[in-house]
Amino acid sequence: MVKAKKGGSEEDFMALARAQRETTKLASSAGMVMTHPPVGPSKSIDEVLAENVASTAEGLAQEQAPAPVPQFLLKDQKRKDLDSKSLPISEIHHSAYQVRSVADPDYIEQLMQSIQQSGVISAIVVRPIERGYEIIAGHHRFEACRRLGHASVPVEIKQMTDEEAAKALTSDNFVRKELGAYERYKHAKMLSDKGFCKTGREIAVVLGVSPAQVSQMKAFDSFPPGAKAILETNPTLIGYDAARKLENIATAETDLFTEALLQLSEGKLQQNRIEAWIDAKLKSGSLRLKRSHFVRISRPGLASPIKLTYTDREAKIQADGLNIEKLQKLIEENLEDLLL
Repeated sequence: MVKAKKGGSEEDFMALARAQRETTKLASSAGMVMTHPPVGPSKSIDEVLAENVASTAEGLAQEQAPAPVPQFLLKDQKRKDLDSKSLPISEIHHSAYQVRSVADPDYIEQLMQSIQQSGVISAIVVRPIERGYEIIAGHHRFEACRRLGHASVPVEIKQMTDEEAAKALTSDNFVRKELGAYERYKHAKMLSDKGFCKTGREIAVVLGVSPAQVSQMKAFDSFPPGAKAILETNPTLIGYDAARKLENIATAETDLFTEALLQLSEGKLQQNRIEAWIDAKLKSGSLRLKRSHFVRISRPGLASPIKLTYTDREAKIQADGLNIEKLQKLIEENLEDLLL
C-alpha cells in the first residue's frame, strides 16, 4: 500500500505511486515477487528438491499401490535368504513336488536360443536340501541350460520348508504356464496327499481357482490307470466339465473308457461322442451282458462315498467302514425283494 509522506502534496503522492509500480513490474518480470519475507532457517536447493521428491513418492504410494508380487519371489529379511549366485548344474535337482512333465520341446528350444543370445536373464529359484539344491521355479530354464552344456547356472537361493516349497512351485506353475485340466488336478492332489492343504478351499487359494473348480478336478480320481496314462502325455485332452460328466462311465467301463480316450487322443473320436461310442460297443455281441451301471451314495458322516457297480450278472460294493456282518444279514433278509 502507498502512503504519502506527512504534509506531502497530491503530486508527491502520485509520483511515489508510479515509482512503486515500476519497481513491482521489474521484480515480477524477474520472477522474484515476494509478498512476505522468508520465515525460519534457509534451505539449500538440494534439500528442497529432496523434500519434494519424498512428498511426491509418498503421495503416489497412497494413490496407487503396487501390484502384488508372489510371496515366494520376495526375500524374507527375517530368514536371511542367501544372495544370488551361480551353482554347478550337478548340484541342482528337480523338485519332488513338480508333478507336471518338463517335456515341452518347442518351449525348451526357444529358451535355448534366447539363452545363447542373451544369457539367463532370470535366475533359477532353488532351496537347499540334503543332497544339494532343489528347483522351486525355473525347471524349463534349467533344462535348457543343461542341454546347452552349461556347467553352472545363476540361481537365487531361498530357505523354504517342504510345505512352502510345494505351494510356491504350484503357484509359479499356475501363474506362468498354460496348464491343462489334468495337470491342475495333479497339483491339487499332490497338495492334498502330502497334507499341505487340508481342505478344498485351501487348495483353491494356492491354485488361484474357485472351490467349485477344485471339486470338479476330483473327477479325475475315478479315471482308470490306463486313461490317466493317456492324459499324462495329453493333459489338455479333456477339461473339468467333461471329466465330471464322464466320471461314472469311467468307473463302470474302465477298458472301454480307456479305449475311447485313446481314440480321442488320436483324433478318431470327438469328446462329446465318448458316451455314445461306449454305448454302441456295449450293445454289440458279448459286451451286452457285461454292461455296467454305477451308483454313488454319499451322506454326512461317511468317511468316503459308497460306490455300487452292477451288471446283469453281478454287483460290487466299494466302501470304507462298512459292517460286513450287518450287510450280509440285510441282504439275506431282503433277498426275495432284491431278486428280479
